[in-house]
Formats: sequence, C-alpha cells, structure tokens
Amino acid sequence: MGGRVAGKRALVWGGGTGIGLACARAIAAEGGAVLIAGRRQEVLSRAAADLGVFWEAGDATDPVAVAAVTAAAIDRLGGLDTLVVSAGAGGVTATGSTDPGRFQSILDQNLRPPFLTAQAALPALRAAGQGAVIVISSIYGLVGQRERVAYCTAKAGVIGMVRAMALDLAAEGIRVNAICPGFVETELALAVAAEAPDPAAALRDRRGMHPIPRSGRPEEIGALAVYLASDAAAFTTGQAIAVDGGYTAR
Repeated sequence: MGGRVAGKRALVWGGGTGIGLACARAIAAEGGAVLIAGRRQEVLSRAAADLGVFWEAGDATDPVAVAAVTAAAIDRLGGLDTLVVSAGAGGVTATGSTDPGRFQSILDQNLRPPFLTAQAALPALRAAGQGAVIVISSIYGLVGQRERVAYCTAKAGVIGMVRAMALDLAAEGIRVNAICPGFVETELALAVAAEAPDPAAALRDRRGMHPIPRSGRPEEIGALAVYLASDAAAFTTGQAIAVDGGYTAR
C-alpha cells in the first residue's frame, strides 16, 4: 500500500462500478479514507465490502439526495477534502432523429451531478482549507463523434463547468480538474456499444480506435485520480486531461 493520499477523505460518486470504482480503489490503496455513493444499494454494499470503505446510496441528480449523502460522508470520514464525480449516461443520439426528451435526459444525467455534488461539498472543502474536485468527462467532450450529439454536448459542458469552477475556487486552494478517458470497457461503455446495429463489430472498432491499439483500463484512470487528489498536483487546476491512447492527438 502506498501513501500518496494518506489522510485524504474522499467522496466518490459512481463508486460502485466502472471508472468510479477504480478511482475509489486507487485512492483507498494509497491511504485515503473513502465513501462511495450511487443509486444502487446492492452494488454499493458489495463494492464497499470488497474495498473496505463506507457507502451511502443516493441519486447524484437529486439535490436532496446529494445533500444527505454529502452529510453522511462528512460524518463518517471526519470531513471532506476530495470529491470524485463519475456519474452520467450516454447512448446513440443522431442529430436528425433524437427525441428532445432523451437529449435533455442525457444532459441532466451528465451535468447535474458535478454541479450538485461540488456545490454540496464546497463548505466541507472550504473547512478543510484545501481540496480537489475530480470530474470524469470523456474524449467526446474534447472532440465530436457521429450520432452522439447529446453525449458530446454534455461532456463538453462538463469541461466548461470544471474550468469555471476552477477559477471560482482557485484562490481558496480548491482545485477542479476533469479526466477525459478514451474507450474504457466499463458497464456503461459496453451498454452503449450494445446499442449499435452490430454490437460485436462496434466493440472491435472501439477497442482499436486508439493509436495505442487497445482499450483503456479502469485502473489507469484511477491512477490519474490519485495524482490529482494528491499534494503533488497542488498547482494543477482547470484542466481536462485526456487518457486516451493518443486518440485526441490526431
């Protein structure tokens, strides 16, 4: 076990599965105290037992639930100085055929969690005297993609939000950054691939789309989350960092 975030107290939204789980695992392994949150109690309880961390169920798009989960995290962890937000939704949304309600739903599920959770955590981060907010965006917040108009819009919005928050909070020692993964084989990513007309071909294409010809690994995202939460990143804020095998370099 390392200690790069020893003494840090982290609330990880979406920490029961996928990238959120990988971030929670990495922070705990490096000495941080962690509470994972999300909507599914069974998933959270199982993940928390595996990691040896706390958990609390709540919907990151609901201000009341966010306030309750944040209060529980502060109580159980003895304060809060790290917030990781890995919550969202995607899917096929072509410009000419997407229902406006579906478009709005994808925006809400990606944009409301970082705003609501950061706002709820802010008093505790201020009380700690410093802090790190780490939001999972996507390479599709940096570049476009066919038939993903809602997801690209939402993830680009997340990056804009991160930059604005970073400027609002920089003088208080609270850093806000986004991680922009390429294709990582999480539950959500596989579900989106399954919506394609030929899911097997879609999965092959996604695995091979990066100049480094493979999928990203959840633990690679977790490793960056540890760095951004650590004091080694004390001069890093307002950034959208791609972990994408070179995809956005082209």
